[in-house]
Amino acid sequence: MLKFFIFYILNMIVLFLLFTYQKYIDLQLMYTEVINPIVTFFINSIGINAIYIGIDIFLPTSTLKVLFGCNGLEAILIFTAGILAFKADLKYKLKYLLQGILFISTVNIFRLVILAYVLEVHSNYFSLMHDYVTQHIMIFLAILLFLIFTSNVKEINKGK
Repeated sequence: MLKFFIFYILNMIVLFLLFTYQKYIDLQLMYTEVINPIVTFFINSIGINAIYIGIDIFLPTSTLKVLFGCNGLEAILIFTAGILAFKADLKYKLKYLLQGILFISTVNIFRLVILAYVLEVHSNYFSLMHDYVTQHIMIFLAILLFLIFTSNVKEINKGK
């Protein structure tokens, strides 16, 4: 357990530095620029006019700024660090990493659409939704997916 904890912390540090130290390549911005067009498409699909430029999604009455925690990378890093620190075959780690990252990204896209809706229609609830409800859902999702991974890996290892 101590070995897992140490590797988890080391993975979090490395991943955090990788996505936040932006001197040479800004992976965080690159990721956000991939999801923002998708988010904007769905915001427009629900009848709210939106355009994006970089990390900003411009709505009729406000701007949704998609920063580090908002783009879903925080949850992805929590999940990824756990998978990498857990003792399992590399092929299972890669499979669950890919599936988990895609799932977290998809949920986060819809989280951002919901936040845009709340910001435009019920702006007085935006802080509550952004700071507490949806942020906690993303962290919970990352932990839940990691627990599902560990459960499945134990089952796979039991069959060997």
